[in-house]
Amino acid sequence: MAAVLQMLETGKEKSPIHNLDPRAKLIWWFCLIILPILITNPYILLLITAWIWLMTPVARIARRMYRLLITMYPLMVGFIMLTWPFFYPGGEHILIHWAFIRVTVEGILYAFAMGLRIVTALTACMFFVMVTDLMDLASALGEFLQERFGVSYTYPLIIISSFKFLPEVSGDFVTVTESFRSRALDLDTGSFTQRLRKIAPVAVPLIDGTLRRAHNIAIALELKAFGAQKRRTFYVQHRFTPRDGLFAASGLLALIICAYIRWIGLGTVDIFL
Repeated sequence: MAAVLQMLETGKEKSPIHNLDPRAKLIWWFCLIILPILITNPYILLLITAWIWLMTPVARIARRMYRLLITMYPLMVGFIMLTWPFFYPGGEHILIHWAFIRVTVEGILYAFAMGLRIVTALTACMFFVMVTDLMDLASALGEFLQERFGVSYTYPLIIISSFKFLPEVSGDFVTVTESFRSRALDLDTGSFTQRLRKIAPVAVPLIDGTLRRAHNIAIALELKAFGAQKRRTFYVQHRFTPRDGLFAASGLLALIICAYIRWIGLGTVDIFL
C-alpha cells in the first residue's frame, strides 16, 4: 500500500514528461499495454522495456522506480519463470527428465519470454502512474468527452475520486488497526477464520468513516452546484502541443512496428524454439 501511495504522489511532480498532456500519456500507455499481447519475441520485449527504463531519468523518477521494479520483478515474474519449464510440452534439448519432471531448453526460453511480457506491461503501467497526476487525467478526459461527445464530467470524476481518496482511507485503516492493537487485539495470529473475525471490529469504523467522507463530498459538490448544468468550465485548459503529439506518436509507432513484425512472423518466441 505504501508503494502505491508513493507512486500516486510521484505523479504530481514536475519534469518534461510530467508536464505532457495526460491524454498523450494515456495513448502512449494504451499502446504499450497492447505490445506484450502482440509480441512474445524476448529480444523485442527487452528493447521495449529498456526504452521505458531510459525515459525514467528524463522524468526524474529513475532511482525510485528502479527501487520498486527490482522489488516487484521477482514477485511478479519469478513464479512463472520457475514453474513454466516443468509444464512446457515438447522440446528436443532435454536438461532434466526424471519421472513426470521434464525440463528442456525450449521450455526455459518460453518461460523467459512469458515472464518478459509481464515485465514489459508492469514497467509501462508503473511508469504511467508515476508520471501522471490522476486528477489532471480526470480533468483532461472530462474536458475532452464533454467537448467532443457531450458526455458528463461526472463519470471520470467518480472513477478518479476512488484513487484520490485512497491515501485517506489507507491512513484511516492504519489508525484504526493501531488503536485496536493498543487495546491488546492481536490481528496477526490465529487461523484464517479467526483473523477474519478479528477484522470485523476494524471494518465497522472504517466503513463508517468512508460513508461519512462520501456524504461530505456529496454536500460539498451540491454547495458548488455541481451537475446543475450539463456543460461546465475547467480551471485548467488542456491543449495538445507538438511535443504531446510526438510522445503519443512514439507509442503508436512502436505499436505499428510490432504489429508489422508479428505479421511477417518474427514477433513470437516460436522462431527460437
